[in-house]
Amino acid sequence: MRSLLAVVGVAALTVVGGCSDDGSDGASEPAEATATDAGSDTARTVLRLPDARPGDVIALRAGPFTDEGLLTVEWIDRLEGTIRSVPIPDEGAASVDDVTTLARVEVGTDGGQRGLLGHAVIDGVRYAAWTDPATDHLLVGEVQRLDDDSGFFGRIVWDGGGTAGGAVGGHLSATAEGLLVLGIGQLTDWAQDHGSGALLLLDPEGPQDQQPTVLSDGYINPFAFVVEGDEVWVADNAVGEDVERIGRARPRGRDGLAISDADPRAPSAMVALPGGDYGVCGFLDGNLRSWTPTDDAGSDGSYGDPLGPCLTGATTLDDGSIATATADGLVLLPPPG
Repeated sequence: MRSLLAVVGVAALTVVGGCSDDGSDGASEPAEATATDAGSDTARTVLRLPDARPGDVIALRAGPFTDEGLLTVEWIDRLEGTIRSVPIPDEGAASVDDVTTLARVEVGTDGGQRGLLGHAVIDGVRYAAWTDPATDHLLVGEVQRLDDDSGFFGRIVWDGGGTAGGAVGGHLSATAEGLLVLGIGQLTDWAQDHGSGALLLLDPEGPQDQQPTVLSDGYINPFAFVVEGDEVWVADNAVGEDVERIGRARPRGRDGLAISDADPRAPSAMVALPGGDYGVCGFLDGNLRSWTPTDDAGSDGSYGDPLGPCLTGATTLDDGSIATATADGLVLLPPPG
């Protein structure tokens, strides 16, 4: 496979719903999926967060094993500006007493899609993307927990400029080469200057005014994407007469993706599944559904049946199981297949 930089060289909610040009939310009616719905044989509630609202719990990430050998899952509370972690018990549900706060950032939350939006870890350093409370700029920077758990400490990696209330983007991931991948939505100042939303590559050691490398552009709000090896797969939101698209990110961007064969879902998260499939979480239907590419270019494919409840976040854990976020908690789905 070619590296992400080589691919670039060829071409020289609510939190995640599609948004109209005036910044109003186009996905204002989320599904009713909740942690308490996960009572079937295929889904287990692992943590209840009864005070959470739809769109609060986002950006799930597989954490390290505990000393006792338990899997952990990390997540963001978007409005609180916190990154938290909980061990997943072998059976039953964890207690809120088991939850650890990993970082806290002061965030701006005016509008439906601002707040703490994404996080990634590179060489033990945690990075996050959030909207600044004073300027509403989209910032990417280092974050770490202070001894007194009082707030943010670190270094700004990139200032992406102003944001509207919607189509902010902000999902963050890392490449094997140690670069950050940021999804940025079409209503941000950067995207307005560029002409569209995009998937950007950032140097985590670069200056605040660094010029990001555009991996792929033409997007509306590429909040749902997954870095898999040397490739990025993305499910882009839609607005107005547009349609949702999904596939392998390429320099030609959104136009090279497959047109979704499902009703609008407002993709909120994406994970790699065994056998070359992908799981896409839908804010509008509250399900994680498998998507199978049907050509080598990743520009065609089809959705399969729901795998379990999922509203605003998903991550694949080391044992192949999938943790998902519902309206009020975290759910564990068994390995697919």
